[in-house]
Amino acid sequence: MFKKLLELRQQQAQIKAEMRSIMETADKEQRSTTEAEGAKFDELRSQADVLAKEIARYEALTDEQRNHAGKDVETAQADTTNADLRHWIKTGELRSLATNTNAGADGGYSVIPQLDKEVMKRLTDDSVMRQICNVVKLPLGAKEYKKLVSAGGASVGRGTEGEERTETNTPKMNEVSITLHNIYAYPKTTQEILDFGGVDILGWLTDEISETFTETEENDLTNGTGTKQAKGFLAYPRTTANDKTRPFGTLQKMAVQPAKLTADVLIDLLYSLHSKYRKNAVWVMNSQTAGTLQKLKNGNGDYIWRDGLQVGAPSTLLGLPVYYVETMPNAEATNPFLAVGDFKRGYTIADHETGTRTKPDSITEPGFYKIHTDKYLGGGVVDSNAIKVLEAQA
Repeated sequence: MFKKLLELRQQQAQIKAEMRSIMETADKEQRSTTEAEGAKFDELRSQADVLAKEIARYEALTDEQRNHAGKDVETAQADTTNADLRHWIKTGELRSLATNTNAGADGGYSVIPQLDKEVMKRLTDDSVMRQICNVVKLPLGAKEYKKLVSAGGASVGRGTEGEERTETNTPKMNEVSITLHNIYAYPKTTQEILDFGGVDILGWLTDEISETFTETEENDLTNGTGTKQAKGFLAYPRTTANDKTRPFGTLQKMAVQPAKLTADVLIDLLYSLHSKYRKNAVWVMNSQTAGTLQKLKNGNGDYIWRDGLQVGAPSTLLGLPVYYVETMPNAEATNPFLAVGDFKRGYTIADHETGTRTKPDSITEPGFYKIHTDKYLGGGVVDSNAIKVLEAQA
């Protein structure tokens, strides 16, 4: 019953996505809907109404079942066993193992809830960018994340009772759009291991998929071009202009010759951030850069780097936490090798509700079983005043 309820909800989401697409197309072309579009929209709305009633009936039944003491309630997914996963890899049969994301319309890809949960947990634990940035999840039917960001410009008037009040300036708004892109992993194993080995299938899949996805995500969210991949924060244009004169979507930078890097340079970079961003700011760099910065001293001869006081606690630089993003470039040539800022406000990572999708493949390479696994990922700068970058100068 629960599986049927999920299928109905997914059908409803697809229909609403089609309805939204019709209206967005007309709106983009700055016209009214055509007669054919109107008829299609009305037909889809009728289908959505029918589905809504059917969903309400199933929801009432599942609620009633929960209220009966001592009666088993059907849930979305029981714990996945090794036997279930082994059977699925070898045959492709789902049993009660997984739920299709859209009734099989996407070519047999399925979501295994326990695997999806384990992979996403590992990504959150292992990906530094996921720890320091804002993360959103888009619903079914959504392909991109959009947000309006104020660029300032609003003004406040002052007056007294009885005086005529004039109109004030309104804030300038900029739209940020983050598109989702597909990333995938292709772990494989042999038939012998599945037949005779006492392998923890869920653990193996989680390790293989998580490691591949973490490396890919960290690189894309740092250096990605935005073409067929997320746009990393280092891919945005940079200039030395300050916040009030720099175009929206352009980061502020400073440049220094690595041999002349001093504590004063880092202080200047930090205080180029507005105070509202400094209170939650963090430093981002790779390990090689960290090794260099640990040796810097202030004018009194004291090291400006402090190791974490507890196991697992981040080190601090000028009082702010340090995070190691190994996909950051080294301090050489003209590389952007150091960043500081409030990444929660400055950069957003977008996931999709479909989660980690999987599809077994025992055809393309005889003797091996492959698990094609993919997910959607998007990323982009949403506040270009919140992140500052230090570049190497040749």
